[in-house]
Amino acid sequence: MKLLPFLFNPRRLAAAGGVTLTALSLAGCASKPEQDEPKQQISVSLINRYTDLKRMQNDSVAVTVATATKSSTTVRDGFPITVTELRISNVLAGKFSRASIKVQQLGTENVASPDTSRLMKPGKVYLLYLSENDGKRDPDHFVITGGDGIYLLQGHRYLYQGGPPAGPGKQLPAELSVDDLERRVTSQGGP
Repeated sequence: MKLLPFLFNPRRLAAAGGVTLTALSLAGCASKPEQDEPKQQISVSLINRYTDLKRMQNDSVAVTVATATKSSTTVRDGFPITVTELRISNVLAGKFSRASIKVQQLGTENVASPDTSRLMKPGKVYLLYLSENDGKRDPDHFVITGGDGIYLLQGHRYLYQGGPPAGPGKQLPAELSVDDLERRVTSQGGP
């Protein structure tokens, strides 16, 4: 099992129960090579996913509202990642004095990672539960807590953009009201 230290915080990973990464090539499956479909897929299996906002917030260094400004892609340890730059508009929990940050996500537009969070798009506003990047490379980058801590602003609601459902039991909310969000996050205490 190969762990990506720059994408997953080992302390939080141990609390979540572990992770397995598998890169599957789907190059021979496309009917037309010129299609925009992904050529590869990365599968990530977390034994335990986050099932409540309080635990996810407690495992995060900050909860922020931020606008994605631009994205780029790179490869780390053989795995493709997308790095998104974000401008922070509000820090709801945690001590975070930065005006902008970079967040790493597993996968790219051409390499699907359906088990993790959806890739951020420039110009969109996100609610983010952030963890520190514990890797040696790019220590100033952050990651989305557990791959679950991401919501997209749509109208007056934040819509869940994290990994797949956690299975049986309580799930993370599919959407959060903007009006109730600040009260909910601050009532849970800071990370």
